[in-house]
Amino acid sequence: MGDQPQNPVVQTIFQYMDLSNPKSFLLFAGAGSGKTRTLVDALELMKLQYAKALSMSGQKIGIITYTNAACEEIKRRLFFDANFMVSTIHSFCWDLIKPFTNDIRNWIEEKLVADIKKLDAAIAKSTTPHGVTAVRNQRSLASKKKRLAGLHAIRSFTYSPASNKPEKGALNHAEVLGLAAYLLTNEALLREILWNRYPVLLIDESQDTNSELLESLIATQQENPHQFCLGLFGDMMQRIYSGGKSDLASALPAGWKSPAIMVNYRCPKRIVRLINKIRITDDDHQQDFAPNAKEGTARLFLVDTSVQKDKSKIESAVARFMAKCTGDQSWSDSESVAALTLEHHMAAKRGGFSEFFLPFLEVERLRDAAINGESEDIRFLTLQLSPLISAIKREDDFEIATIMRKYSPLLASANLVSVEDPIAVLRNAQVYVDNIKRALDSESGGTIIEICELLNDGMILRVPESFMLHLGVGMKFDALEDDSGDEGGARVEAEHNAWRESLSASTKQLENYVRYVSSSSSYDTHQGVKGLQFSRVMVILDDEDARGFLFSYEKLLGAEPLSTKDVANEKAGADSSPKRSRRLFYVTCSRAQESLAVVAYTKEPKLVEKTVTTSGWFSDVEIVLM
Repeated sequence: MGDQPQNPVVQTIFQYMDLSNPKSFLLFAGAGSGKTRTLVDALELMKLQYAKALSMSGQKIGIITYTNAACEEIKRRLFFDANFMVSTIHSFCWDLIKPFTNDIRNWIEEKLVADIKKLDAAIAKSTTPHGVTAVRNQRSLASKKKRLAGLHAIRSFTYSPASNKPEKGALNHAEVLGLAAYLLTNEALLREILWNRYPVLLIDESQDTNSELLESLIATQQENPHQFCLGLFGDMMQRIYSGGKSDLASALPAGWKSPAIMVNYRCPKRIVRLINKIRITDDDHQQDFAPNAKEGTARLFLVDTSVQKDKSKIESAVARFMAKCTGDQSWSDSESVAALTLEHHMAAKRGGFSEFFLPFLEVERLRDAAINGESEDIRFLTLQLSPLISAIKREDDFEIATIMRKYSPLLASANLVSVEDPIAVLRNAQVYVDNIKRALDSESGGTIIEICELLNDGMILRVPESFMLHLGVGMKFDALEDDSGDEGGARVEAEHNAWRESLSASTKQLENYVRYVSSSSSYDTHQGVKGLQFSRVMVILDDEDARGFLFSYEKLLGAEPLSTKDVANEKAGADSSPKRSRRLFYVTCSRAQESLAVVAYTKEPKLVEKTVTTSGWFSDVEIVLM
């Protein structure tokens, strides 16, 4: 989209953000419409017009984005201008509410009391007191009672999403959002702080923003519409998380503006026609082609799952077929094809990091950290261990030395000043580096824990304290426990077991995981690619491997009948499995810049073929039976 002309909507949005006469708005920006560029271009106009006024007043333009990566991209494109405060929704909310310590305590206390009451009732009704659900409820009840008992001893609360060992007063993601929504609704002072600090607040991906928080922000804007501009960017068809405000577009207050970008600058014509057909069931937004759009290619591959097949071979055959039919030999290079799976479990299996990754998915507090790559322990593996392993494999002495100078306790000045022979220290370090190289070159490639043990013994890297237990360095469970009351001893043991299993995986598994979490892997999830784009896209629809219940491509594609609940939800206009699946399908197909292959594993290929041809998604000649 680099040659995309400036969208005329930019000037319109800039006028809405007039500090003396603001107008709040919801910008419809469908897939590939250049939403981020539109946002940045409008902010650059604000910079030219209002930089001096903002600096003198101490006010800022607030921009909320969905991911840390998006934050950094927008900051970079604005040259890190101090007049713009760019952050994720959680960080923004925490910055706003953290001074309200007593209100936070009262809210948590009320919530804990209500949760305890519900758990007491559930346990009392349980007919299987030793069943999985009952045991989980009992543990949760004990945890919440412990947290409630210690609540009034907490002097201040914290929000540290990257910490792997939260403090006593640590709040989680959901609590920060819930508190912000509650306090904005009930505290006039906080609302005044918000609009005085940020006369303009822009929210990207607003369709996935927590509905209660969004409602409180809209109510705040309605209280002071002449001083506060709330700008929402998004597309309801790209709503992929359940907490978003489903009626956002239809429930806007009077006086709000509804600009739209109707051109798709990313996709070729064939893909634009496809995604227009996909969304026509949900709304009447239809996109136009970009002036220079090529025709592009789309194919649907139907794989009959009634006969056992090797899925990796099927997907390789699909790539070869696409290389032939498009004349694009890059389809034969797996690194050049974005393979999109429904969830992380599928991506891990196909991407070769399941042994390292899957144990984390079984433990709630480790799951998000592993998916986002943001905890301290995970960052040690991704930012220190993995780069060092790569440098040792390449025998890149300069890079090895660079990493060690930055992280090694052996080369820390406090250590070097106390040794008599620094050269001997370096020779000893080289012995350990050579031992690591031999382990990596072995047939097994070395396990992560084996490499960590060598690193720890040789002081090559400062291995995290929490790894000491896994290295067998005399720590017990009670040494790892905290008093936060979040989970207790059972949680610590579960986390220990997950880490022990993951660290027993090979270093190759870690390398594949690092590529995945840094978005350089050829695999990603349907949810994870929103906002991204790829030349060649393979969308994998496989309910059997997904193990989920929120999505069903078999229902969407007519291979499986709708449930009674699905039918009732459809009639009531509520969300349903087919609707959620259709939105995800729209998001994934709209990532393709040149060509698209949809691989559908199905029990009923003929029924699917009938559904997609009747709906106009694919023609007969575009469907391949595998």
